[in-house]
Amino acid sequence: MKLVKKLWVVGVAATIYYLSLLLNEWVLGDLEFSFDVHWVFFPSGFRFVLVLLALESGALGIALGGIFWNYQFHPDLGLDFALITGFVAGFSPWLARHLSVGFLGLDREFKVVSPQTLLKISLLFATLSALLHQLWFFSQGLTENLALSFSVMALSNWAGTILVLMAFKFIIQRYSNAATERQNL
Repeated sequence: MKLVKKLWVVGVAATIYYLSLLLNEWVLGDLEFSFDVHWVFFPSGFRFVLVLLALESGALGIALGGIFWNYQFHPDLGLDFALITGFVAGFSPWLARHLSVGFLGLDREFKVVSPQTLLKISLLFATLSALLHQLWFFSQGLTENLALSFSVMALSNWAGTILVLMAFKFIIQRYSNAATERQNL
């Protein structure tokens, strides 16, 4: 039963990540700075949330969703490109989470998460993800200016993460306020 639950979480995470990539492409696809570098990257926020909530299963789902996305939308770059790019997409938030626990002294279970904590983690996540992606893209000849593409990708990852976190906060507050009002009736 435990395996079935984990596989279900992986599948849900893969679907959420893939759909977030589709949404980002639909909304901001024409506004790329360089190869796969958007000015705002919403999927970064979903990666952040999926790994915080679902840990390794979330990271694996992100990797699978990323592999499918890259193979579907960049078939000319081949399966190996899709596999490695998907791996980087899933590995970078997982690594950022572990670095946050190890070096920033954050609670392993993330039970007590302040806005400052989320800010620290999101900055680490955004820069680490951008660095790993841009090093990979640069090694493949897909990025001309490593430093500039890294900078824009880090900022777009961070902007996407902040926007997704704000949306989640709004939704949670909305539903918790509605639930409180119903209890008071």
